[in-house]
Parts: sequence; C-alpha cells; structure tokens
Amino acid sequence: MKELDPHTIRPCLACGGHDVHLESMRPPGRREDVWRVVCACGQTSQQWSVSQGAAIRAWNRNLAGEQNDVFVPSITRHER
Repeated sequence: MKELDPHTIRPCLACGGHDVHLESMRPPGRREDVWRVVCACGQTSQQWSVSQGAAIRAWNRNLAGEQNDVFVPSITRHER
C-alpha cells in the first residue's frame, strides 16, 4: 500500500528532520495496536490511530494544517 511507504511521511516541522517512524502500543482491553508517528526530536502526533496508514495521514494532515497557519495571516475585524 502506498500510504504505508515510509517515504510518504512528511518531515517534522519542529526540526525539519526525516527521522520519523511509526510507534505502536496496545491499550488494555484492545485486541489491536494503535499507531502514531514520532520524530527523533521528540515531536509526536497527539492522536493515536487504528492503522498505520491512518497514523501517517493524521501526521501529514496536521503538518499541512500547521504550515498553512504559519503562512496565512489572521484576519481581524475592526468594529467602529
């Protein structure tokens, strides 16, 4: 599956590094692992996902949102 290819994980915004990997854990009472993406610098997804592909998509989507927040100026409404 293309989304599971580690090259599809975007670099970390905090450090710019490509040393990101998938991390898993199995919470008590669950039969399947949950996943998230973690960077070597310590930056991590706060959201755990039920599949590796979903974890990658969440990481990439959150990074895209953060990048847009950086470059899109906030618009304020001035009342008179």
